[in-house]
Amino acid sequence: MRGLLRISDTIDAVLGAIARLFAWLLPVLVLVIIFDVITRKFGFQLNLFGLDLGSTRLQELEWHLHSLIFLTWIGYCYIRNAHVRIDVVTGGLSQRSQAWLELFGCIVFAFPYVLTALPYAHNFFMVSFLQNESSSAPNGLPWRWIPKGFLYFCFISILLATISVFIRRFVFLFGSPDVSREAMPEAAKAVH
Repeated sequence: MRGLLRISDTIDAVLGAIARLFAWLLPVLVLVIIFDVITRKFGFQLNLFGLDLGSTRLQELEWHLHSLIFLTWIGYCYIRNAHVRIDVVTGGLSQRSQAWLELFGCIVFAFPYVLTALPYAHNFFMVSFLQNESSSAPNGLPWRWIPKGFLYFCFISILLATISVFIRRFVFLFGSPDVSREAMPEAAKAVH
């Protein structure tokens, strides 16, 4: 069981490192939004190194950055239990019942969904990459395949996060008491 926890810990560490790395895009996004608002308010455009930074490009850059932030954080949010839940249903359940419900959700919903979506996300990205897709706006951003590639990465990270969560719930339910506490320390604290 400790070997399973090491796998889960490794997945958690990788997803955490990726989330922390891409968290640096948040201040960049804020600066781009501020710059876009100022340039639109005062009606000027900036030409930086031959690249016209008009409102269309800035707005597209905003959603590209927002997409990258969201798509790189979603797996980490799941392992940190920071995603949306229906607490009205699960709030009154015991830790073991919640773990059983999570296992059920992983098997019946998460794994089938992600494993079905992954090939489509891969094809979506590859077609865009091979066509060197860019914005449909005449003065939009090139390389539309970058956010589409991160969508593909997003499904991989959700799969990894689901594996990690599944392992932790499995070890919590079927492991010895000491390993069970390691698998879900927050559950061990709630019991005591």
